Amino acid sequence: MSSLSKLLNVLDLFGPATLKIDPDTIAERMGLSRATAYRYVKELCDAGLLTRVDAGHYGLGPRVIELDWMMRQYDPILLAGRELMHELSAQTGLAVFASVFYDGRIINTYIAEPTDTYHFSFGRGHPLPFFRGAQSKVLIAFQKGRRLQRLFEEHMASDPESPYDWASFAKATKKIRKDGYCMTHDELNLGLTGIAAPIIQPDIDEVIGSLSAVGSTQSFKLLRQETVIEMVMDTTRRIAENLRNPPGAAAS
Repeated sequence: MSSLSKLLNVLDLFGPATLKIDPDTIAERMGLSRATAYRYVKELCDAGLLTRVDAGHYGLGPRVIELDWMMRQYDPILLAGRELMHELSAQTGLAVFASVFYDGRIINTYIAEPTDTYHFSFGRGHPLPFFRGAQSKVLIAFQKGRRLQRLFEEHMASDPESPYDWASFAKATKKIRKDGYCMTHDELNLGLTGIAAPIIQPDIDEVIGSLSAVGSTQSFKLLRQETVIEMVMDTTRRIAENLRNPPGAAAS
C-alpha cells in the first residue's frame, strides 16, 4: 500500500459514531507510529481534508464540503432528476430521497422536502442499514445473479440478528423485482412509511439508484397508496429517460 493510500485511509476512520478523532487513536487503529500519525494529520489539515475542532481532536475539513458541492453539480441522477424530485415532493407533500449503492454502502445523496417537519434517522450522506428500509431493499433486490448472493453472504449470512436465511431473502428480493417497487413501514424511523422504486440505466439495464417517497404513516392514510406508487415509478422512468436524453443536449 502506498504512502498516499495510507494517508487517505485516515479518512475511513470517520463515521456516524466517530465524528472527531485524535492522532493517538489514529496511530493505534492504523498501527502507525505516533510521529507518523501526527504527520498524516498535518498533511490532511494542510489539504483542507481535516480541521482541528477542539483541543487535540480533528474532524473532516472544509475541502470535503467543497468536494461534496462539486459532486452534486455533475451527479447524473441529480442532473436528470432534481427538478422531478421537487415536483414529486410538492405534489404529494412527502420527502423524496435519491439513494445510491456506492463502495458497499447505501447512501442518500439528495432529499427534496416540502417542509422541515421530518427528522430522519438516516439523512443525506448517512449510510443506510443493509436491506432495511425501502431505499436499501430496492437497491439490493435489483442487483443481478451472483452479486445478490454474494451480498447476502457478506452482510447477512453470519448476522445473528438478521431475520433472513438465503431462501427467504431470495424470495423477498424476487417479489420486489416483480412488483417494481418496495414499501416499508417503521423500518428506519418509527411512524414513517417509505415507497421506493429503482432508477434503471437504460443503455446497460442496471440499477444505478433508487427514488423513494417518505412520510408519516398518517400522511399516507390521506393519500391513495396506489397513486403514490405509480407517481414514484413514473418519476424514476422520467429520470431514466433524462439520463438517456439529457435535457438541452440536442441544442448543445
